[in-house]
Amino acid sequence: MAKRPKDEPRDDPLPPLPKPPVKSDAELREEATAREAAKAKAFKSLLDIRRASAWQVHRWPIDKRIANSRTRIHLPRTYLARIGVDIKPVREGVDLNQVVYRHYAEQAEEKAGEEWVNYVHADRVVSRRHEYLGPDPRVAGYFFDIDGDVHIQWYDGFLHDQWMDKQKWKLELTQDATGKWIVKEDAD
Repeated sequence: MAKRPKDEPRDDPLPPLPKPPVKSDAELREEATAREAAKAKAFKSLLDIRRASAWQVHRWPIDKRIANSRTRIHLPRTYLARIGVDIKPVREGVDLNQVVYRHYAEQAEEKAGEEWVNYVHADRVVSRRHEYLGPDPRVAGYFFDIDGDVHIQWYDGFLHDQWMDKQKWKLELTQDATGKWIVKEDAD
């Protein structure tokens, strides 16, 4: 009997991929509107949480924010840093909240009462540094710049104002892998 060579495998053609359903312009607009509404709802919710968890700078902080590396922290002297900023070095392992609390609990310099606006009392009786930041300054969080320096994100409970150094700040949202909206700096 003659030996017959083994049959070579054949490449069978794959079935064509199903085409995704074509959405109308109205459906696309509806999805975009729903996505924007979900983002707006998440933004309001996350902002409310950030404001509610902001601690008053004249009270001892409840939680800790430990510095992961040696850095510097920018401590504004007045509201929107109109008179300047004090910069203090911070060692690795130090609690940033305690650094901020201790700095603003100190008595203000003599010249502070002359040209700075004291939001608590105007008679210059043992004025503290935090009294020049606004009526109700609260630490809402920290921003780490490209150099690794720390900037305080302030929220004033009386003025309902958010500021950091000489500018205003706002939350930036991004979606995580599951599609949930989160604060952008928390994602890094």
